[in-house]
Amino acid sequence: MQLTLKEVARITQTQLAGDENFVIEHICDLAAPRPDGICYLSRLEGATVPADFAVGALIVPEAAQSQDLPVKTNFLYAKNPEWAFTLLVQYWDAQQPKHTPGIHPTAVISPSAKLGKNVSVGAYSVIEDDVVIGDDTILFPQVYVGKRTQIGAQCILYPQVVVREDCVLKNHVILQPGAKIGNDGFGFIFHEGRHHKIPQIGNVIIEDDVEIQANSCVDRAKLAHTIVGANTKVDNLVQIAHNVKVGQGCIMCAQVGVAGTTTLGNGVVAAGQVGIVGHLHIGDGVQIGAQSGVTSHLPAGQAFFGTPARPMKDTLKIMAIEGKLPELYKDLKVLKKAVQK
Repeated sequence: MQLTLKEVARITQTQLAGDENFVIEHICDLAAPRPDGICYLSRLEGATVPADFAVGALIVPEAAQSQDLPVKTNFLYAKNPEWAFTLLVQYWDAQQPKHTPGIHPTAVISPSAKLGKNVSVGAYSVIEDDVVIGDDTILFPQVYVGKRTQIGAQCILYPQVVVREDCVLKNHVILQPGAKIGNDGFGFIFHEGRHHKIPQIGNVIIEDDVEIQANSCVDRAKLAHTIVGANTKVDNLVQIAHNVKVGQGCIMCAQVGVAGTTTLGNGVVAAGQVGIVGHLHIGDGVQIGAQSGVTSHLPAGQAFFGTPARPMKDTLKIMAIEGKLPELYKDLKVLKKAVQK
C-alpha cells in the first residue's frame, strides 16, 4: 500500500513539514525504521534516536516545531502523536481485507433468520432460528449463533466464536477467535449426596463498542442478564461469570476471573490474573494490580493491590517490611537469647 504524505497528513490530522508528494509504503516501529516508512515519537523528553536513524517520515509532538531535532526527515506535528499514528494504522488496516464478502455456500442459515444489508457469513458457520443480524456485520468461518440471538450492526465475529441462544450483541462488537458468549453459568445445588444442575435461563447482553478477545467466556445469567457495558475491552482468557455486571469503559486484562453476581462500576481496570469473588461491588474508576485477590467491596476511585486486595500504598508498605523479615528474624533470635540468659 502507498500513501503520499499529503494524504497521511489529512488522515492523521497533523501539520506537515516536508515533501507532500513523498510516498509512504510501510508503517514502522521506532526500533525498525525504513527509508520509505513512517513512525512516531510520543514525547520529546528522554527520547533517544540512534545516529544512523533513517525514516521516511516521523510524527512528533507540536512542541518539536521550536526545536532542532537530530533527524533529517519529513515531520508531521501532532497534539497527540500516538493518537495521530493510531488514526493512520486504523486507515491502513481498513484497506487490507480480512474476509470474503457474501454468504459462503457451506454456511447453514435458518430460513427464519433475518440478515441485514451487506452481512457476510463465512464457511461452515451456523445461524439458528429467529436470529437477527444487523447491517454490515461479519461472521468469519465456523461461527455459531444460537436461536433467537440478536446481533447489531457492524459487528465482527472471528472464527470459532460461539454466541448461544437468546443473547444480545449490540453495535460495533468485536469477538476475537474462540470467544464464547452465553455459556451456562456454573450453577449447581447439592441435594441428597449429589450435585444437581440449576438451569441457567437468563442471557448475556454485550453493549456497543465492546471487544472480547480470544478464548474468553461470558456466562449467561441464572435468571436475568449478564451485562458487559459499552466500550469495555476484555483481554484473552478472561472469565466473566453468571449475573456479573461490568460497567462502561472497563479494562480486563488476561486471565482475570470475576465470580457470579459481582458488579463492576464504570472505568474499572483489572490487571492480569486478578481474581474477584462473587456478590461484590467494585466502585467506579477502581484500579486493581496484577494477581490481586479481591475478597471485599472496593470503594470508587482508588488503587488496590495484593491478596487480599488492600489500598495500593498499604500493600507496598507490607511488601517492603516482608523483604526485611529475614534480618528482623535474626535480630529477634538474638534478643530471645539475651532475654533467656
